[in-house]
Amino acid sequence: MSKHQRILVTGGTSGIGKALAENLSGSIYTMGRSEGADITCDFQDIHAVCNTPLPENITTLICNAGMGLFGNLEELSHAQIDALMTVNTLSHIHLVRRLVPSLKKQERADIIFIGSEAARIGKRKGTVYCASKWALRGFAYALRDECSSSSVNVSIINPGMVRTPFFDTLSFEPGDAFSHAIEPNDIVEAVRAILSMRPGTVVDEITLSPKQHVVKKKSSLEKTLKEQDLATLQ
Repeated sequence: MSKHQRILVTGGTSGIGKALAENLSGSIYTMGRSEGADITCDFQDIHAVCNTPLPENITTLICNAGMGLFGNLEELSHAQIDALMTVNTLSHIHLVRRLVPSLKKQERADIIFIGSEAARIGKRKGTVYCASKWALRGFAYALRDECSSSSVNVSIINPGMVRTPFFDTLSFEPGDAFSHAIEPNDIVEAVRAILSMRPGTVVDEITLSPKQHVVKKKSSLEKTLKEQDLATLQ
């Protein structure tokens, strides 16, 4: 992996994104709604995604920003559904659309999506969340084919539950044992592996799972599906 890479990480101030920003080599730019990000942008606002100034000559784009919202479909409002699909899918599509022309001019470029195991298995109370991740996975595969004759490689990583602040406002979390969740640095190692591949080899997809799938309910946390309960990871 070259130390001369210019890497843009969305959702780069917390959880997986923060681990990537702190541990990858090269010039790292973080993009998110937090004031701690190098580039401030609310991924629920497509206008902002399409118009926020970006660094030049990016060689690697890591689309990590996302949110979690879970409940029976009929419990979700129109606004919540729109927000989930916008942050988890549409914002990435629009950002990639902006950067693809310049990425194709690089000698080697990579687009890496941080997806979810929810892109492979549909679960109750996760209808819209799963839909957003399935759509992102389909976009990644189609984009990979579309970019196959260029210098751009496209990959997607689908992690299971990762021990991050993503679960802070949700009614469940991974179990307490080390084997019940993936650690953010596991994602870092997967990204490093992708970026270390020779240009002619593309890692289409990596799925990472905890050895044991254990979900712990937070009985002390009363969850309601209001706007303030949207769990964002930006």
